[in-house]
Amino acid sequence: MTCAEIIPLLKLYSIPGIGSGRMRQLIGNLGSAQTVLDAPVQKLIRVPGVDRAIALKIKRSVDEKFVDRQLKLLQQFNIKLLTFWDDEYPESLKRIFDPPAFIYYKGSLKPEDKLAMAIVGTRVPTQYGKIVTEQLCKELVENNITVVSGLARGIDTLAHRSVIMNRGRTLAVLGCGLDRIYPPENKKLAEEIEGNGALISEYPLGTMPDAGNFPRRNRIISGLSLGVLIIEAGMKSGALITAFQALEQNREVFAVPGPINSGKSIGTNQLIKEGAKLVQNISDILKELAGQIESKTRKVEQRIANLNKIENEVYNLLSKDPVHVDRLVQYTQKSAPEILAVLLTLELLGLIRQLSGKMFIQI
Repeated sequence: MTCAEIIPLLKLYSIPGIGSGRMRQLIGNLGSAQTVLDAPVQKLIRVPGVDRAIALKIKRSVDEKFVDRQLKLLQQFNIKLLTFWDDEYPESLKRIFDPPAFIYYKGSLKPEDKLAMAIVGTRVPTQYGKIVTEQLCKELVENNITVVSGLARGIDTLAHRSVIMNRGRTLAVLGCGLDRIYPPENKKLAEEIEGNGALISEYPLGTMPDAGNFPRRNRIISGLSLGVLIIEAGMKSGALITAFQALEQNREVFAVPGPINSGKSIGTNQLIKEGAKLVQNISDILKELAGQIESKTRKVEQRIANLNKIENEVYNLLSKDPVHVDRLVQYTQKSAPEILAVLLTLELLGLIRQLSGKMFIQI
């Protein structure tokens, strides 16, 4: 993104009460952050979820100091921004509930990262957990699968290191600003991840690693992945939060079984009891991922091939960028009820998704 594009985005984000959801709503309806900032109050309040109080904040409450600080830190630490509306924004993350309106990242995000597995677990692994993590990461790399984790102590750190040692790709999602690597002993590892993947955060630069940030961060770890693998977790482990969020996002949940007398395996063994897929070797993961990718591709192609003329026209007017139903009516010269019926059909076929404010995207 250019500086001219970044500044309006940061200005909008700096306004109290404007979080990711409201940013997506505003920009989706009005076209860009700058358009939102320039819009009169009467136009802003026509956007669903925006009342007069919020509209007045948009006109009066931009925090210029925040914007200046972010710009300086972006340049100082060579950090980039990626918005929900950019083509490079990970497609799988775009489809979760409450995706970040934009993310900060260092390193590179590549198309092959769409084939990714998240690995999380205890911060104090046993020798068994260490061996299993290193072995499974090595085999995931051999199968060209990106490994996503959270740079935390323990299993997360082992996963990132194992991938790098085996020359694979890994993504680390942080619960703080990218200028404040946490834990601090992982600074060198973070630099290595930049060259073998990316560091990612939705939190502004300067954000400290507060405890409340990490549960929210976990939805991005699972959101970037086809599935989540839990390797050792106690009953109160934060890794279980990632597993639950993966289920909510319709991701596969895998767990490595452990000794019944090990407190580090209570959480993973319980997940298996509740339906998580038991992992004894890499083939247990590959069977699920291969089937999911193959069936997803095949089914989408079949569904597109069977669309009628108007359904195909509407589908091709959509992309990964949200489009409002009124624009579809304008482009097709059809009535609103007719277009809404077509959109419902496409959504039921699993080809598109409706966002808030009558916005639609291809899946």
